[in-house]
Amino acid sequence: MPGAANIFASDYRLAWLGRELAPFPGREITTLRILVAVLIVVTVSLTLQVPLLFFSAFFVFFVTKENRSLTLVTGLVMVVGATIAMSVSLFLFRYTFDYPELRVPVMAGLVFTGMFLSRVFFIGPLGFVIGFFAALTQTQFEGSPNPEVMVRGTLWLWVALIYPIVLTVIINLVLLPAHPWDALVGALKLRLAAATATLQKMLREGRVGGQNNSELLDLATRGNSALCTLLNFALSADPELKPRRASLLAVIAASEHLISATAALEYRTPVALTEEDQRCAEALLVEILRLQNALGREHPVLPPYNSAGIAAPLAHLRELQSAVKDFHASLGGDFPAAAVATPPPAKKHLFVADAFTNPAHVHFALKVTLAAMICYLIYTGLAWPGISTCFITCCFIALGNTGATMRKAWLRLIGCSAGGLLGFLCIMYLIPHMESIVSLLLVTAVGTIAAAWVATGSDRISYAGLQGAFAFYMCLFQGYAPETNFTTIRDRVVGIAIGIVVSSTVFRHIWPEHAIAALRLTLAQVLRSVARLLQFPKAEGAGKTDAAEINKIHLDITRGLDNSLHFSEVMLFEQGMRSRDPGFSPFRLQHLVADTQALSLMATMLLGEAKREEWEHLEKPVQEAELALRTRAAGQLQQIAAAVENHPVAAADGLPHAYAVWNRTIPQFTPNDRPRLIRRVVEQIKEMS
Repeated sequence: MPGAANIFASDYRLAWLGRELAPFPGREITTLRILVAVLIVVTVSLTLQVPLLFFSAFFVFFVTKENRSLTLVTGLVMVVGATIAMSVSLFLFRYTFDYPELRVPVMAGLVFTGMFLSRVFFIGPLGFVIGFFAALTQTQFEGSPNPEVMVRGTLWLWVALIYPIVLTVIINLVLLPAHPWDALVGALKLRLAAATATLQKMLREGRVGGQNNSELLDLATRGNSALCTLLNFALSADPELKPRRASLLAVIAASEHLISATAALEYRTPVALTEEDQRCAEALLVEILRLQNALGREHPVLPPYNSAGIAAPLAHLRELQSAVKDFHASLGGDFPAAAVATPPPAKKHLFVADAFTNPAHVHFALKVTLAAMICYLIYTGLAWPGISTCFITCCFIALGNTGATMRKAWLRLIGCSAGGLLGFLCIMYLIPHMESIVSLLLVTAVGTIAAAWVATGSDRISYAGLQGAFAFYMCLFQGYAPETNFTTIRDRVVGIAIGIVVSSTVFRHIWPEHAIAALRLTLAQVLRSVARLLQFPKAEGAGKTDAAEINKIHLDITRGLDNSLHFSEVMLFEQGMRSRDPGFSPFRLQHLVADTQALSLMATMLLGEAKREEWEHLEKPVQEAELALRTRAAGQLQQIAAAVENHPVAAADGLPHAYAVWNRTIPQFTPNDRPRLIRRVVEQIKEMS
């Protein structure tokens, strides 16, 4: 049924695109800020005749970020980097102007330096900006008739870059600013809303479990790194929040506990709710709605927690009850300071730990330099400066692995084609009839809104929005008067295509860093961490030392899952570079990542408060049998991890025997729900083997 398969794939792509283009909180406001900044930049540049208007308008997109603090940091990095780059370039022009035999190796050295620093410098974007713009100015003004024209052009380029950056930062600070605190509250409310939806569904259907909610599983296994980053931005932007730092960290931790317990409810085996379960779910629903209402307040005042006296027979509901109680106490500030696990601040170093020992950093910089210089030689050898975008393409699409680079290349090509097509239609049908700047601003607004909406989306599509805006502006702003020249569109698309072909060829065949290889390595590390987590609690109980180790393992799992999910997406762009091992095809690895997510959730829930109570109520022989079973299951996971990593090891045995012994040891009928989850863990590992 190839026709049906194609229809299904087409429907899936349309659904995916619909999700990526759907509105979400803050997207409309960010689009509005970009629009206002672009229109002001266009008006100022046309009025004062500042050159390179397309560059100026594009950098509004480049600098605008999801919150004002990040926008400010990005703007400062761009201003400092561009200023240093222009100064370095002016100094180097003393030796390279009219001396191509010096200019070419200097350009190569600047590209290499920028790309190397982008990976090893503690502010990687700053290193990239300095190296890239210094090299770019060497190419842009090499045909200047005399040094004076070259200096003036370089200084005007600095002005065309700096003033829109400063203007964009100011607009983001004053026009409906996106506070990091609002973003943090929104992320916490998203977790509470997921719990609310699950409880409402439970009460409506009178049962729970048997669901396969991938979005909920994603929320439950992504960890708190993003939320802690938002908290740091919020604390730096609003000093009044600093006294609440410990409380907010506890709230974030409690929200993770809450979303994990919610996901466990959905993923458990189906079961009907008792009357006690329903009363507990209703009380929890009321309490969560109170938390949602109080979350964004500067000084939240909460009534006493009133759900503690309702005991639910369902262990998963008791776990959710415990999470809600922790959330309530943390939000109200009524918690012991020792209960908040705050890791000591990491020492900041100028370079990453393996900056000068890992050859991958040098290899990456050399690959980008080679691709960029090949493109430079192509367009200079053909005397076709219009396709100089191939040089820029090689620098901008380069990422850590081939899959990520190719995805960015395709986004660049798609965005450029869409923006170029829109610009072509404007040149063909609208520009010949324009008589004032007002009409030009209206056309600019339409293109900007479309590009900004895409650019404010997720990483999966945002780069296409940036490139669409750049191509559109290059077509529209060819001078200070209306132009109907179509060669700009043709040259830009040709340049990007050449850059993509050259970059993909270099990244495929020279020191390739395949996303599928990175996925296998990262996924193996996650599986080993889950195996370590399964070995808790131990027979003698878990003390503070175990708690600290468990927290560290959990952090490793969430970070590893984040990276694994990213690699599983970008590896699909590595056409022709599949794994040689037929047992671990990209399709198989994607399923294994999803299975590992579910398994990590189960392993986490085994260490929850309700499951710990059930563990303590088990008889000694049952505890010993379970510990032996979990140890064998961990060994099986170690074997799977070794196979994923393509390291042959001796097969782990004993899991079926340990499973049989455990089954004989546990009581046939018991109110204890822990064996049910243990059984699901073992079955999940068997499916993954």
